[in-house]
Amino acid sequence: MIEVGQIYLIKADESNDITPKGGMDYRPKYFVVMGIDEEGNIYGGVVFDSEINRNHVSPMMMEFFMPIAASEYSFLTHDSFLDCSKLKPAVAKKLLNGQYMGILKSEHMTEAKRLICMSPRESFVHLRKYGLR
Repeated sequence: MIEVGQIYLIKADESNDITPKGGMDYRPKYFVVMGIDEEGNIYGGVVFDSEINRNHVSPMMMEFFMPIAASEYSFLTHDSFLDCSKLKPAVAKKLLNGQYMGILKSEHMTEAKRLICMSPRESFVHLRKYGLR
């Protein structure tokens, strides 16, 4: 059963609001489940990014990228960021076809929820859909 806070390594693509690089079909991404819709089959989450793409992220949005030290999670090979600027969608099948990596630490979950709820790129309706409001 998929639960809020779980982390999955998935093959992220346009269906997850992720643009694959270099003609690839997908990008491997660590997806953190932040909320579940009322039907229980669409998940809203945030993803780990290796770095902030400063060419596509405005300076005003930088505060919504939460730094995470590689030492915090065994699967991280370098310091990263949680992109809390906008929830990304995923369906259960994609998550379950991915690799379960663990649970987001409670202090990181608290901060990620705070940031996603403050993001100007998120709507009240969208946050409510996933049980975050």
